[in-house]
Amino acid sequence: MRTVSVLLALSTVLCLVSMSAPAQQATSSSETSGSETSQSASIIQQSLTALTGGSAVTDVTMTGAYTVTNASGTQSGTIRMVATASGQGESTVTLPSGTYSEIRSIAAGSASMIETGPDGIPHAISTQTAVSPNPAWFCPALVLAAASSPNYSSSYIGQEMLNGETVQHLAVWWLPGNSSSSSSGTLTQFWQQVTRHDIYLDASSRLPVSMTFPLHPYDPQSPTKPLIPYRGSNADRTIQLLFFDYQVVEGRPVALHIHSTMKTSVGTVTSDIQISSVTFNTGATVSMPSSAN
Repeated sequence: MRTVSVLLALSTVLCLVSMSAPAQQATSSSETSGSETSQSASIIQQSLTALTGGSAVTDVTMTGAYTVTNASGTQSGTIRMVATASGQGESTVTLPSGTYSEIRSIAAGSASMIETGPDGIPHAISTQTAVSPNPAWFCPALVLAAASSPNYSSSYIGQEMLNGETVQHLAVWWLPGNSSSSSSGTLTQFWQQVTRHDIYLDASSRLPVSMTFPLHPYDPQSPTKPLIPYRGSNADRTIQLLFFDYQVVEGRPVALHIHSTMKTSVGTVTSDIQISSVTFNTGATVSMPSSAN
């Protein structure tokens, strides 16, 4: 059985049953005022400065312990995650049930995804599943750096309370194929729904404390066939990430504890990542397999 995502390893069943549960992804208007965009851009830069000290991140590699819990029980193993500033990411989880890997690319106006299960056979996912999450979901510095590029748009939602703490809430979304020239319209609204990431920053430090994004399942028996024609239906799920235990690594604050939660029609799926090793700017790359089913 193949996975929906490395974030949800061992949860293939979600692909088959999630049609029965209501969507959880928040919706929003595609209209974004100039003041909201300007404010979000300013806050994104503040957060990037807090995360990087002004020194750009070109790539990151993280390794650590991984635990996933779902209706079938709990499994623990290891995880290795690599992401690049050019829009590629690779996550590999090794568990008692096998090794699961996922490679994502959101670059050059298109998205692609390759996933490999314990059978070792890479499978290309060409449906809406490929566009979310951001390939660097585990490294907010790269997510925010991408959000400040012309291929993304953003909006400032406002100041809120999250888990008893004051946060600044931003929304960012991808604009493929230079569609950033259209600030409104059906196409832009579609991509906003498809790729929207809501980011919550500590109001004082500007360090990310949470991020939510849609996850769109696929049929593991027919991964190239869209499960539904469009996102935003009851097939979609919302993943919530929480970032804890920031420690300075190579001069940059890094969250060494990442927790994810997803509620489904058959229960809650959680994964917990304890990072033990982080390296930046080593020239790490992510390559798509030359052949995939």
